[in-house]
Amino acid sequence: MATKTTFSINSKTITKVFQDLFDSFKSSRLKVSSKNGQEYLNISLLLAVIIGIIFPVAFIALIILSVVAPIEIAILQEVKEEHANQKMIELK
Repeated sequence: MATKTTFSINSKTITKVFQDLFDSFKSSRLKVSSKNGQEYLNISLLLAVIIGIIFPVAFIALIILSVVAPIEIAILQEVKEEHANQKMIELK
């Protein structure tokens, strides 16, 4: 016998999705560094997205620079734990 599951879309679920997305952007950082560890840029991911929307040429330049030059682009996100210790993980 099959069971039915329903998923309703209403204003609360839409608001929660946007709130979770915004919180994820707030707790993430964009880091641009060289292969030997020299850090060129470390800004909030939300700020990076806003800059990318306002100045799309900067976003395209960053992509071209990552292909041509030996740099690493990483998105760092804070992991919230139940304890007071907060750690950073690197997503590549």
